[in-house]
Amino acid sequence: MRQQRRSKIQAVCLLLVLLLQLWGGLFPVMASPEESRTIRVAYPIQKNITDVDENGKYFGYTYEYLEEIAQYTGWNYEFVQIPGSVDEQLSTLMKMVQGGEVDLMGAMLYSEDLGKQFDYSGYSYGTSETVLQVLNEGGHNIIVDSQKEQTLRVAVYSTSGRMVRELYEYCEMNLITPELIECGSNEEMIRALEEGRADVLLNTSMNYLENVRPVIRFAPKPFYFVTSKNSDSDLIAELNEAIVSVTEADPYFQTTLNEKYFAPASRTFVLSDKEEAYIEQAGVLRVGVMSSQPPFQYKDEKTGALKGIGVDLLRDISKTTGLQFAMVEASSWEELYTKAKNGQVDLIAGMPYDYTTARERDLAMSRPYLSSPYTLLMHEEMSEDSIQGKRLALSRTSTYDGYFVGTAVPYDSVDACIRAVNRREADYTYVDTYTAQYYLNLPSFEELKMVPQTYTSYRICFGVVKQRDHILLGLLNKSVLSMDSDDLQSVIYQNIVHKVDFSVEYFIQKNPIPVLAAAGCVFLLVVALLVVILLQRIRAGKAISLELQKHVRLYSITNDSFFEYDFKKKRLILKDANGVNGNGGEIVRYDLSRFLGKDSPEGKSQRLFLEILDSAQNHVQEIYVYCRDGKWHWIRVTVETICDSAGVPVYAIGKISVIDEEKSEKESLREQAQRDSMTHLYNSETSKRLIEEHLPKLQPGEVGALLLLDVDLFKSINDTYGHMCGDETLKAVARLLESSFRDGDVIGRPGGDEFLVYLPRIQDIPALTKKCAGLCETVHQIRLDAARVVTISVGVALSYPGMDYEELYRQADRALYSAKEGGRDRFEIAPADQMHRQSGNS
Repeated sequence: MRQQRRSKIQAVCLLLVLLLQLWGGLFPVMASPEESRTIRVAYPIQKNITDVDENGKYFGYTYEYLEEIAQYTGWNYEFVQIPGSVDEQLSTLMKMVQGGEVDLMGAMLYSEDLGKQFDYSGYSYGTSETVLQVLNEGGHNIIVDSQKEQTLRVAVYSTSGRMVRELYEYCEMNLITPELIECGSNEEMIRALEEGRADVLLNTSMNYLENVRPVIRFAPKPFYFVTSKNSDSDLIAELNEAIVSVTEADPYFQTTLNEKYFAPASRTFVLSDKEEAYIEQAGVLRVGVMSSQPPFQYKDEKTGALKGIGVDLLRDISKTTGLQFAMVEASSWEELYTKAKNGQVDLIAGMPYDYTTARERDLAMSRPYLSSPYTLLMHEEMSEDSIQGKRLALSRTSTYDGYFVGTAVPYDSVDACIRAVNRREADYTYVDTYTAQYYLNLPSFEELKMVPQTYTSYRICFGVVKQRDHILLGLLNKSVLSMDSDDLQSVIYQNIVHKVDFSVEYFIQKNPIPVLAAAGCVFLLVVALLVVILLQRIRAGKAISLELQKHVRLYSITNDSFFEYDFKKKRLILKDANGVNGNGGEIVRYDLSRFLGKDSPEGKSQRLFLEILDSAQNHVQEIYVYCRDGKWHWIRVTVETICDSAGVPVYAIGKISVIDEEKSEKESLREQAQRDSMTHLYNSETSKRLIEEHLPKLQPGEVGALLLLDVDLFKSINDTYGHMCGDETLKAVARLLESSFRDGDVIGRPGGDEFLVYLPRIQDIPALTKKCAGLCETVHQIRLDAARVVTISVGVALSYPGMDYEELYRQADRALYSAKEGGRDRFEIAPADQMHRQSGNS
């Protein structure tokens, strides 16, 4: 068997040498457009909006959005800059746009006066909010309670202006008395916070300031691109079409840019007063730890100490928070869960992130601190195609619910499953990748192999015995979310790799290739290739030292898709573990110098990767690129640069991780945050935002309508038929509304038994009256029993150009109140702008 393995390695090496002679681009090169249009863009120097770095390179929110628009229009840009202060630049450039000297200008808020001077894009490309900010390490005790009067000292740049008016409106609504502290600059406002003279500072979300974070947001305002009133009509049409295309391709593109330039993630870990008080009185927390779940938690065979990824992370959390932990050993999951139920432990390490398990065991789950895809583990001579009808070793406590074939044989633990496969008592098993790597790094399991699977990843968290105040859960979540990814990877590496004491006898009998612990079977092929290259290039001692340094650094990076880049030759050697570049896990060499002359917009993916490498900096960057598998992927590129003794970059090494699933999960969470959990309609905040986006789009002569609906006598439904019936009634009304209105209408549930529907445009008042009457009639189909049907009351307000959301909602609310006062089971349309008052009974 060992001879067969050597033969395989030799064959792979020969194949790789042949592949080195073949050309394959890292990314496909697409054809350049036949012609392009040059757009002159006003470019005032505004921090993180339209900005220039010390090397003269453009960057910022508007700049990056324009570059994305160019992907759909083929435009080239001429950025027009002028000297002076920001206010002077803005004033002069706006006049140049009016006069047609400049084609386009961004970051413009809408006002009636400006609307007479410029043509606005039909769609906004971002939103600015007024914010109250605190220092990063402070402000944890500022909580707005609209039922309780409070005073806030607010540092402001000026005591007049739009933001101050918005501040007073917000404070009046929330029973806050603002004390304004006028400052002469942004720096002075920050000093007022540092010196304790102010509680918060007033700012806009687009004005990024160092060392502060927002705690209160209000008064959102969309911003647009503008052109001259006399500009080519095709320009604004192309712009509108491109903005729609950008949004459809990536609905969260604006959110991503906003987080990048105006709300960068902060890993600052700061405790609130309540958390500090909890830590002081918490004492030693007892942590339930499995004794046989490597690498997550296990007992060291030599020392008897409990070890594992979860144990090491708790040690780091203890250093960060001051919490104290004592490990309590258990031999099975059932024993751990029993200890939690009996109050013998306060939390459990290494618990599967599974809602069903948490609910059945009455535990709360922290955010997952580890995610690992499932893999199939079998003997190396077996094929994945041959498992039909074979014996599957499956742990009795496994949460794995993926598809499998064959007969399942139950075992007490994952460890027992793997040992059963190794002894051939079972043919295969499913485990997470980290567990598989742990065992494959042991000499006694070297005849096993893993086959990657595509099922949902196995996620690990801390299980917390439920408490009334949830402070411990919050501390664990805060610690997990602030955890540095490199530190986490180091903890994983230390627990997966085993320090094996090699003897001469073992070296001769087992394997002539030294087993280095960072990578596993795939990495051994990379090492073999590097050894061959080194043997062919033996030179002076200085060159050998440089090569050894390169490999030591390479082994320190967790294995995903690895690369090695030669700065001088612009040559890339890639080990594509994910196969997204069409290499199927093979090692391929690329000559990146080919991409240097590609100036077309479509060459951005190729050049972006080369720019990351040529920056000669150690950093991590996430980019969205088109790969050779014919798909777009989100990837995270980790780069470390190795320099010679003179400090000149010689090599770059690193890894490429596909993070599509991570991005998808974030998008899913954003979608859930916009929906009501019971009816899945838009919640109050999202409904308001969507309606506010529709209102400015009304043109003269166009009319929209807001319908507020209440289920009549809903309290009596709960009292008579029970809350479960009440919930089903709300769901039935929600389904009826979804089937009664168009896809473009906004349908939401602000709360309780109240619903709303916003129609962006209506045909006329008679049609609206007919629609409301039909709605009141249709809802009678929802029956509570043989004698009682559900009825609703509807209040309707008409929206016209220039109307704001607050006024529209007040009119609809008054109409709803009038409909209820008139006897319920009816609707009423509020009078507005020469429209006669109309009402009707269903």
